[in-house]
Amino acid sequence: MTNAVKSFKQKVVLFFGLMCAGAVGSLVFPPFVNSLAGYAALTLFLFYLFYGERNKKELFFMAYAFGFGFYAVGFSWINNALLIDDNRFAAFVPVVFFATGGFFGLFWAVPAALSGKIKERYGRMLAFCAAFVFFEWVRSFIFTGFPWNLLGTALSFDVRFIQGAAYVGTYGLSLMLMMFLCGVALLGMSVKERIFLRGSLFFLFIPLIFVFGMGYGASELEKGESMKVRLVQPSIPQTLKWHKAVAYKNFREYIDLSKGENEESGLNLDDVDLVFWGETACPYFLDYDREHLQELTEAVPQNGFLVTGLLRVGMENGKTTPYNSMFVINGKGEIKDYYDKAHLVPFGEYLPFRAYLPDFMKPIAGVIGDLGRGEKYKLIKVDGLPVMGGAICYESIFPSEVLNKSEKPEILAVLANDGWYGVSAGPYQHLAAAVMRAVEEGITVIRSANTGISAVIAPNGEVLGRIELNEKGAKDVKIDFKLSKNTIYGQWGNFVLMGLLALVLLGVVVSVSTGNSYNRK
Repeated sequence: MTNAVKSFKQKVVLFFGLMCAGAVGSLVFPPFVNSLAGYAALTLFLFYLFYGERNKKELFFMAYAFGFGFYAVGFSWINNALLIDDNRFAAFVPVVFFATGGFFGLFWAVPAALSGKIKERYGRMLAFCAAFVFFEWVRSFIFTGFPWNLLGTALSFDVRFIQGAAYVGTYGLSLMLMMFLCGVALLGMSVKERIFLRGSLFFLFIPLIFVFGMGYGASELEKGESMKVRLVQPSIPQTLKWHKAVAYKNFREYIDLSKGENEESGLNLDDVDLVFWGETACPYFLDYDREHLQELTEAVPQNGFLVTGLLRVGMENGKTTPYNSMFVINGKGEIKDYYDKAHLVPFGEYLPFRAYLPDFMKPIAGVIGDLGRGEKYKLIKVDGLPVMGGAICYESIFPSEVLNKSEKPEILAVLANDGWYGVSAGPYQHLAAAVMRAVEEGITVIRSANTGISAVIAPNGEVLGRIELNEKGAKDVKIDFKLSKNTIYGQWGNFVLMGLLALVLLGVVVSVSTGNSYNRK
């Protein structure tokens, strides 16, 4: 066996081992947040990546292998959507798995390679932390953006740990967590080298001081006017949601769950102010279908309102176009206002480069229609209700991209349908994103799903009235706290992130100027 063959086999084994470590590392995200395995995998990988002097190619290869497993497994719930329609697209599951790992793995690999330009140990690790978070931000807009599972989201299991998001956003928490993990890795290096690496204290204590300093007392809610919200989740299987034979049955399911007295709260329908249904909950075009609009009023409080998702018929570029929308309807069956989804899902709600797709993509192209784009940041203003912003489905995953900053609403209404993803990590991670938006913006989030996890999320990230994945029912939530508050991140958005990264890069300069080698203690 030649040395070249041996070297190739060793690289394959190393790549597979690091990919498995990345897969374990993805367990830091919901619903596995109570597991220490993910943090152990991340820390051991950082130890392996930065212990000893490695060139840029080695850093790129190792981080790419780890990132491949981290994202391919972390995003594996996407594949469930390909299995909904009688497994017609099951053959694409391996393609999507390797595509997600192959592409998103670069968001680990490129920061690692860039850090290789720094020869001093602490400077290299700081540079990696800054580059990693910078590329998390890039991930939020490149190719329409997909900032799912930002590292800082891993802290969402405890509201006290995420209060700092009100100041630096989820990206800032990503930086704090990555620095802390690097600090733990440095402690491991101290044991290995039998000499204390003093820089580990900087990596450990800065994040700890920030996270606990921001969290102390910040999670307390300020009292406000009382409002009662009824969340409705029928958990209709995705295979039946658009089936014509059961469309009316599904419609009645929503109405019947909304009516009457709620056994848990003891409230009748007319005792609540707002009823929330999920994304595309109504199968009818209510702006034209007066009959079903009137029937729907059975689910509307006499002096209150119903918020429902549905498809709306509108015009775009002179053509009749369907929009993924939410309507606010009163007890008289009047549509008082609406919001159209503005940030559409590629390959779900529109097909990029449709005319240029290869032949093997034609089966998918035939089942994906193009929806119209709504007005970004459109406010929902209805007399008798707080001003609301809207977000439909994955619009809620974009930090600093969910609210009208010039006229901030008091509530963010999020309608979702996670039925596409079955029993997987996806619905839990989707909820965690909404929790982070609530804290970042200091706003009450009302999230209702056809199935998934429905809940009211307070401005401090506290989850109330939670209806679990695949649980059918309705829950009433009394909101007696102030609906919104001003936050630094809410006002300044990612300018805060850029300032934070500039400080870290300044730390890199200081570290390099005071050190003379990668192995300097």
